[in-house]
Amino acid sequence: MENKISVLNFIPKEILCGKNNNSYRLDIKNKTGYVLLSYIINGYNKSKRKHSLILPKYINKNNETFEVLGLLQAEMGKTNNGSLAFCNNEPKIINKVLKWFEKELELSKDDWKWSIAVNIKEPKDKDYKKEVENKLINYWLNKSSLKLEKSFPKKVLYRNTKNIRLKKCYYGCLRIEFKNNLFSQIIKNFVKKTVNGIINLEEKYIRNFMVGILAGESCVEINKKHKTYRIHITANDINERNIYQSCLNQLGIKSKQYNNHKDLIISRRENLVKLLKQRLMTLHLRKYAKFLNMMKQYPNIKEETGYFKPKGKNSWNRIPKEKINDIISLKKTYPNHTCRKIAQLVKVSPIKVSRVLRNQ
Repeated sequence: MENKISVLNFIPKEILCGKNNNSYRLDIKNKTGYVLLSYIINGYNKSKRKHSLILPKYINKNNETFEVLGLLQAEMGKTNNGSLAFCNNEPKIINKVLKWFEKELELSKDDWKWSIAVNIKEPKDKDYKKEVENKLINYWLNKSSLKLEKSFPKKVLYRNTKNIRLKKCYYGCLRIEFKNNLFSQIIKNFVKKTVNGIINLEEKYIRNFMVGILAGESCVEINKKHKTYRIHITANDINERNIYQSCLNQLGIKSKQYNNHKDLIISRRENLVKLLKQRLMTLHLRKYAKFLNMMKQYPNIKEETGYFKPKGKNSWNRIPKEKINDIISLKKTYPNHTCRKIAQLVKVSPIKVSRVLRNQ
């Protein structure tokens, strides 16, 4: 199955449990469309306890999957602590991860617990603390459609910092967690194997993996005074930095590493233009906005890239003529088709279908 990834490729033979990481044999049974997994651990008084899990046999091998794998590599906790945790401050990214797990592994968003980490000291004023927490909780519940009752007992976690007031447009980071030791180790093994083998995959998968990495690990540096414009990708492990650098090389983007630094740095106009044209920075909306602002500092960048034109005129956002014709033809043939239905048939977004029909 060319466009599928078998979960059997990353299921370990043994599972680690407990503080001492004791190893237990994993029993794997193949069923139609699913894989049944189980292991038995020793309990008190010579008792035995069985743990089991059912997973779909295949995951779609597509752009979405590799974006999420990049995000998980960047933002997922990697220690074997019995749970799968992911944290980000961008609702679009949180929702992408939740939807991917629901679609590919049948893990409902209602199975995740959540909490909010915020970069201020815990307020001593009870009224202000209540105001802060109401603002944060309401924001994330509205943006993510998570349920209030699925939160941890402590919904908001404060950090040890000098900050004592919450900034106007700051909502902290949402941390989602699913506690299941077997599921956690399988996903972590999947991500690890993907990272180690990513450079051998097709360029489109490398590109989407790096979209996830850049969304999770990148930082945009703008220094107008010294005209320094750079992207930093942070990774503590030098092997990971080397892998990311190889992926960027495969995409035609040069980067640098410096001794005693944990950052991979992308600089020089020609490399940053390639980031722009390949749309590698688009997943994290605030980082993308900052990146676009940085690119605008270069003279004649509009003419060079086709970006930064009036809304709807950017070259990357244009709909090919043949797709425009298909949209118009489908609407004439099936006048009751919705924009969403036509979008599915033509394989563009419903917004683009709406735009084409509106201009007729």
